[in-house]
Parts: sequence; structure tokens; C-alpha cells
Amino acid sequence: MPRDTRCRGLRGAAINRRAFLNTTVAAGGAGVTLPSLLAARSSARAAGENVRDTAVIQVWLGGGPSQFETYDPKPDAPAEYRGMFGAISTRVPGVQICELLPRHAEILDRAAILRSVYHNSGDHDAGMYFCVTGKTTKNQPSTGSYVSRLRGANQPGLPAYVHLGFQPVTNLVFVPNFKASYLGGGYDPFCITDDPSEAKFQVPNLSLADGLTIDRLGHRRELLAHFDQLRRRQERTGAMRALDQFDQAAYEMVTGAAARQAFDLSQEDETTRKRYGHHRWGQSCLLARRLVEAGVTFVTVNFDPHSFSFDQHASIERGMRSAGPRMDSAIPSLIEDLYQRGLDRQVLLIVWGEFGRTPMINAAAGRDHWGQVMSVLISGGGLRMGQVIGSSNAKGEVPKDRPLTPYDVLAVMYRHLGLDPTTTFTDHAGRPQPLLNEGTVISELV
Repeated sequence: MPRDTRCRGLRGAAINRRAFLNTTVAAGGAGVTLPSLLAARSSARAAGENVRDTAVIQVWLGGGPSQFETYDPKPDAPAEYRGMFGAISTRVPGVQICELLPRHAEILDRAAILRSVYHNSGDHDAGMYFCVTGKTTKNQPSTGSYVSRLRGANQPGLPAYVHLGFQPVTNLVFVPNFKASYLGGGYDPFCITDDPSEAKFQVPNLSLADGLTIDRLGHRRELLAHFDQLRRRQERTGAMRALDQFDQAAYEMVTGAAARQAFDLSQEDETTRKRYGHHRWGQSCLLARRLVEAGVTFVTVNFDPHSFSFDQHASIERGMRSAGPRMDSAIPSLIEDLYQRGLDRQVLLIVWGEFGRTPMINAAAGRDHWGQVMSVLISGGGLRMGQVIGSSNAKGEVPKDRPLTPYDVLAVMYRHLGLDPTTTFTDHAGRPQPLLNEGTVISELV
């Protein structure tokens, strides 16, 4: 039985650096900088090595989705556990999922379900720490920020890290978990808060201020560079070089066409847009595919705008009749596209939330927070698909076999990106913090 933990590591598992990296390209040693990493990748390409511009799409099911009403139904459990929905067969023999997800059933041979992930906390914040930062305490950099720091964008003129969903500002609960913390604001996500399914959808910061032309912007940039010359001669630190990188990236995003084209959903035909679903979740997943295809390295699609879509403490039947069909148009369409467009080795898709839901239906016909077991869907990344890894017990209460943690999922993700989990960063207190404190690559996937 997994032991309870809230603030410290779950298993205390040491990371074996050699086993972790295997055939991927390491990000470098402690204190690695973005310029040095990019230089190393460039040198590797020049030497003829195969360095893939890998990327990640994280679909965040904010609020905590029920394992019963998604990827781990219990049709043989008592009614108060199994809930009101039935189970349907999938393209993977012997594997069933909730009847609300028929399109998921059709593409499950291109996905893997982890049914035994746990962390034993029913707290929204704590569950998010574990999953989206890989840490056990607040005010830690998000995984997307780490990736932005270590990898940068796969193509110039595009942001490295994009967040699609509600505004990540500090006065909203949970939101700092998606930001960069002590890595610095330059590694915060490029945030899109408008709804991509609406006709008035706009992307901020990709247009010039009124009265400012490209020529005038160039003159301003030259003047700024002139004023900065003396200071930069005196202070040629890694931080200043990183600032140069941000300045160059911002200039290329505004003046170039790559970002505007990547964010332009009007370039997609109506059949494709309809397949994803004309709602925020569907069009955000379609936009995520466009972004990684264009050269963005890490995209979070947040299915939790301003309300907790999956935090269904009451009337889970009504809530899932709304959320289930939207999930079932957005996520399978994204998986289909990744495979049909030849992106299934380059892009890793992770679909999860901060915890599962209580096994027994409560008095309000809902399910409460439950960190003892949750389900996670993974697709692409050149991994072994068409399988279920781990299981929960007969009532969906705890892992029955192959217990996994969020850190194991992140170990798979960092391996895909070619990042060394022992790479360290210095926090605000001057302490070295590794990219990942614990976690083991899930062997069944590789």
C-alpha cells in the first residue's frame, strides 16, 4: 500500500542519470545556460548527430477528473462506486473506458493509460505542485518554465512555452504553479487568455503599438543597444546573455511572421475545426498542435478556465455530460492529428489533473478530492502505445499493482525532451534545486 505523504518525496527513489538519459541528448551539467545548450545542440547537428526538436503538449484537466467517469470505469463495482455511466470497449482488447468517451475508445491504440498514479493528497495546490512543477512545495518553477530555460523554442520567432487558458496572475488560486518562480519572469509562459473558438479571438503582444512601424521599432532597438553597450561590456554574465536572448526572441516574434501564422486558426479548414469541436477546449487543442508543429517546445492547454470544470463535488452526472463530450472531441482529434501529420515521435501528449475523485458517490451525487489514485493518458513521444499500465483495486480506491507517481510521469517527459534530471538551479534562498528530485522512467513505455 502506498504510504501517505504531503510535503516530502513519495518513494525517495534516486534518479539514475545514465538510465534516465539512455539514448537521448543530455542538457548538460549543473548550472547549464540556454545559450550553452543551444550551442551544444547546434554542434551536435553539425557533427551529424540526430537531435530531434521534441515538444510536449500538456492538457491540464483542472479541478481533478474522476477516474471512474473517464479512463478507469468499474462496471462490476457496487452502484455507489461505479456511478451512473456504463463502460465501453476500445481498440485495445480487454480495455474499457467510460461510455462518455467513444472517440477515445477508437484511438486508444495510439495512447497509453496509467491507472495507478497516486500522491495521497486531496489538496488542489499540493496535487498541482507534484504534477506541474515536479516539486512538493509552492513557489517552484513549472515544468514548462524549466523547459523554456533549458531548451528554448525549437524555431526562432516563436515562444518556447505557451499557456492556453485562464490568466496566470498571482491573485488567482493555483495559477503560480504554471509560472517560472525563481527562474525569472523571462521563462513565464506566453499566455493566451482569449477563447480561440470565438470570432474576436486575439493573441496579445504580436502587433506593434499605434503609430509604431517596423522601421521605427528598429531605430528604437538600435538606440537601446547603444545605451546598453557600456553596461554590457562591464557585465558579461550569463544573466546578461540570457537577457540578450529574450530581447532577440521578442523582436523576432513581433517583426516576423512565424508566430502570427502559428496562432492563426483561420488557416485551418472548417472540417478540421469542427472535428476538434467549436468550443474553447477543442480549438485550444487544435492551436496547440499548430504551435508545436511550428516550433513551440512546450504548450499547456488548460481545460480549467475560471471555474473548476472537473471539481464536481455535486451532480457529477450533469458535470460530466457537459465535460465528457468536449474532452471526447478535443483530445482524440489532437491524437489523430499528431499521428496523421507524422508528429507522433516528436510530440509527447500528457493528459492529467491534480488528483482523482473519491470512490464512493457522496450525498450531493458528486465525488470529492482523492489523491490516492488517478488516471493519466499519454500519447506519442515515440513510446509504446495501446496499453494500460498499472491498475486500481476493484472499487477504484488505491493502486492494485504497479504504483506510479507524478514524478515518474515527469521522468518520461524529461527523457523525451533530452533533459538531464540532475541539472540544478539556484533558488531565491541560494540553495541548489535539481530539475527532478525523484522519479523513474516508466519502463513499459520505452
